[in-house]
Amino acid sequence: MSSQDNNFSLEQKTVQRQAGLPLTLQLMHLVELPYTSLEQEIRNTVDDNPALEIYDDNEPSPESQEEPSAEEYDDNGVPMEIDKGQLPDDEIFKEDYYRDYEDFEDEMSELRLENQIAKLNSPADIPQSQKTNIYYESLHEQWQNQLDEMPLTERESQIATYLIGTLDDSGYLNADLQAVANELLYNENIQTTVDELTFVLTHYIQELEPAGTGARNLKECLFLQLDRLPEKNRHTEIAMSVVEDCFELLTKRHYDKISSQLGISNEELKGALQVIQKLDPRPALQETPLQKNAETIIPDFTITKSGNKLQLSLNNNYIPKVRINKEFSNEYRFLSKQEYDRKKNEAERFMKKYVDDGQQFIRTLSLREMLLYNTMYAIMKHQYEYFLTGDNAKLKPMILKTIAQEVGADISTVSRVSNSKYVQTDFGIIPLKHLFSEAVNDDDVSSKEIKQILGELVGNEDKRKPLSDEKICVMLNEKGYNIARRTVAKYREQLNIPVARLRKEI
Repeated sequence: MSSQDNNFSLEQKTVQRQAGLPLTLQLMHLVELPYTSLEQEIRNTVDDNPALEIYDDNEPSPESQEEPSAEEYDDNGVPMEIDKGQLPDDEIFKEDYYRDYEDFEDEMSELRLENQIAKLNSPADIPQSQKTNIYYESLHEQWQNQLDEMPLTERESQIATYLIGTLDDSGYLNADLQAVANELLYNENIQTTVDELTFVLTHYIQELEPAGTGARNLKECLFLQLDRLPEKNRHTEIAMSVVEDCFELLTKRHYDKISSQLGISNEELKGALQVIQKLDPRPALQETPLQKNAETIIPDFTITKSGNKLQLSLNNNYIPKVRINKEFSNEYRFLSKQEYDRKKNEAERFMKKYVDDGQQFIRTLSLREMLLYNTMYAIMKHQYEYFLTGDNAKLKPMILKTIAQEVGADISTVSRVSNSKYVQTDFGIIPLKHLFSEAVNDDDVSSKEIKQILGELVGNEDKRKPLSDEKICVMLNEKGYNIARRTVAKYREQLNIPVARLRKEI
């Protein structure tokens, strides 16, 4: 092959990559989005592109709308396994091609900003989309309202308002009071002392709801909550003594020393500890209803069981259906057949861009569905026994590379899917990342299986004599799991299980 042919081949491959890059970036962006964000992304794109429209499944499809081919969907409308030829060049999926991703996002942000400015400057007679602002009162506003109802002087009110502005998200005052005094003098021209600040803090700030607000450390936070309990009894009195006089021993769980120092029985201490365990170490860390709703999980897949068979389906009921607007498409076709002139040519280029972008967006949504389906299908095949039983012990070792090779995509692509998607099963909603694990000691044993057994051993242990890592290691070896003590410690930490000393109870 001549050098000229080599150069032509190289240039052709470069052009193909450049053409496929926007599609791939858009595909990766849509893959990562949760359902609620994806729905908004689709609606934003349709709002910005007059060539696109959202339609209902019950509407008859226009003649110009291309129907999915038989090879793409099965009889139930579920995408078949993806044809690797339909995806952009596999090389484009490699991580090297994501280096310009942030620039791409910046361009999209600028485009949306331009569109928003254009809408604001559009004629008043053009209907604008209505947006409803949802307002939730912040905790700082609640604190301020409580202060307004207290009998403070104007000076005390100014100091108290400044103090609540220095509280962290958990309601603690972590700032040094002398530093606060200096700030008040510099920022508010209020000269004060540490004693005056302490008075305002203890007499007003620490009287705010929720109990524990304004605490300077965990000990004070717990004591404030105990002091505010509506019902006082022997156990609450002992609990206050434990927190006030034996807090360091409490953090180290030296219960025998606490009992000896306070002259109480183990039963009395046990009752006091039950009171302490009901307290909130971060009393002000609250979520608004909007934040709670944001955490609502909508599964991306559903796996149903019928006997010993599994059926996989995409949960895409919440995703708006998008197509090319028929009227816009007809106008573009009519314009393209007219005789050439400068204004007509500019209008045609303008409309062609919207049509091309719209077609690419529709294709990207289709590729997204097929990519998700094939990834989940490969995962389901590898973890078939798990999906039949829901037993973590049935999870097989499975890594991203294995699924990536089966799907025909890059590891980073499968990682994006597994890190952000959920599957609905007969035994609950499962995050896909829960299904991946390394093999232990090159055996066909998943680390998930060992973690489950480790958790069961700790759950069934005698809390008065909790199991050490060494003892857990011996018990696992007796069950046939040949792992080292440091591996036990690693898995225990990953399960957020404290060391034996901190699990000890009376």
